[in-house]
Amino acid sequence: MWVDLPLEQRKQYEKLITNFASLSEAFAQKEEDGDSNVAPIVNSKFQETAFQRCFNAYAEDIANTSYDASINAGKKKYLIGIKTFGLKSGDQKIAQFKSIAGSSEWARLINKMKQNAKGLTTKNEINQANHELYLKLARKISVVRNERIKSSKENLRGFKLDNMPVEAVYHVLMPSSKNEPPRISVGETIYSSIDIDNIKIHGCTTVKNPQNFMFTDGIHEYKWSATDSQLSMKFNNTEIVLEQWPVHYVEDAFSFFERMGNNASKKSKESHSWMLDVQPYSGFNAFMGQPKMARKDRAREKWIASLEKIYAVDLTEAQLTELDSQLKALLLSNWNNAEKRPEMVKLRQQLIDYVRGLHNNELLEKIQKRVYRPSDELELRIPNSREFHQRYPHFFTDKDIFQPNSNKCVKDKDARTFTLRFLPSGDTIDAYINQSNGKAIESCGKQSILGEWILRDVFQLQPYEPLTQDRLAEMGINAIRLTKDDDAIDLSFIWIEPDNKPADLWC
Repeated sequence: MWVDLPLEQRKQYEKLITNFASLSEAFAQKEEDGDSNVAPIVNSKFQETAFQRCFNAYAEDIANTSYDASINAGKKKYLIGIKTFGLKSGDQKIAQFKSIAGSSEWARLINKMKQNAKGLTTKNEINQANHELYLKLARKISVVRNERIKSSKENLRGFKLDNMPVEAVYHVLMPSSKNEPPRISVGETIYSSIDIDNIKIHGCTTVKNPQNFMFTDGIHEYKWSATDSQLSMKFNNTEIVLEQWPVHYVEDAFSFFERMGNNASKKSKESHSWMLDVQPYSGFNAFMGQPKMARKDRAREKWIASLEKIYAVDLTEAQLTELDSQLKALLLSNWNNAEKRPEMVKLRQQLIDYVRGLHNNELLEKIQKRVYRPSDELELRIPNSREFHQRYPHFFTDKDIFQPNSNKCVKDKDARTFTLRFLPSGDTIDAYINQSNGKAIESCGKQSILGEWILRDVFQLQPYEPLTQDRLAEMGINAIRLTKDDDAIDLSFIWIEPDNKPADLWC
């Protein structure tokens, strides 16, 4: 990618980075030897914004994405992971799985690795004892890593994936070490999903920590650290250098800061975030609710009879009898009582499993459409919605959402309608506030518009696959943030650490 970028833009980027680094002496403690050189400093956030500014790149790290930027270069599109680390440093963190590493399945594998290593004194002994466990966990790590990358690609802000060539790369700035001539090396290496079929285990990192191990997919070398649930990658630092920039430190960095004026702070945008609450039959899993199929005039009984008539040629008498029994048990029962709904879910899954076993995809599709609600049906729930609208009455629109002295929304749907913009993709839809207490955000027109984007693209779920807390953890998402902009309400999916709650957390 680097050599394909315009030279003028590269020089501007170099100027911004090296000028920032020229102030490094202000941030480092001088040693007794006054002639020693400090290492140049590259601030990662400044690096990202400078890159975006110089190369007209889109920021892709606004929400929960695997990439930091994207560039539409005309004939080719680039997805970029931006990193900075010392030229002589080792493996670098590329992903963290803290939210799922403590799951029972992962924890069992890690504990088994430790148990197998007890009493063993060499790496070779530990590697032989744990090889299959290392391979199993490496594959699990790789599946989650690849799913996060795929989710990010579906929600790119800068462009849509089409037939134009797309290349994903890591763009790296690597400062020299202290007591060396100050310079910054520019590096680049491929940013790829992990080739799961070609994973080979290199073994544990140390005898003391047998749960930490290394593996390769033939493209990159990776290291898993169970201590901090972190996946690192070997960047082969010196081998990926494309060019080097000399850094010239300013004579008196503190005088530079003393001369700087105070700029007026920019007014921040109003935003609200809240933790995601996964319900079994509503919200993100609305399709898991009771079937919408009408009951009047024995409509369900008639549909079952007509279905059996159509497939009488394809199924045996025994299969038709079993199908009839399961359909009636599910569709002719009343599931209005919430306590009975787990039984409904159980019967429905038994039915679907049975029909799958008949190996008739057309029949399966017809039954799924009838026994589930629409697979993309979804509504975003606002927690404590009544109180939210009372405290922030004009966050979504400049009109009143509720009828006077009522928890019902005004009948005028336009008064409750606003533009919802998905981040980081930048796509927009018309959405509105709906239901009692204004508790739901739904897409205008087809309710499936919102569901298709969130369920299929963000969470990478198959049709009729429920969203679970485990899935949220795998994708590194546990909350949403709504931000009020001039022309839309921006929606992004985020991760909130329990011990580091944001100032805009609603509840």
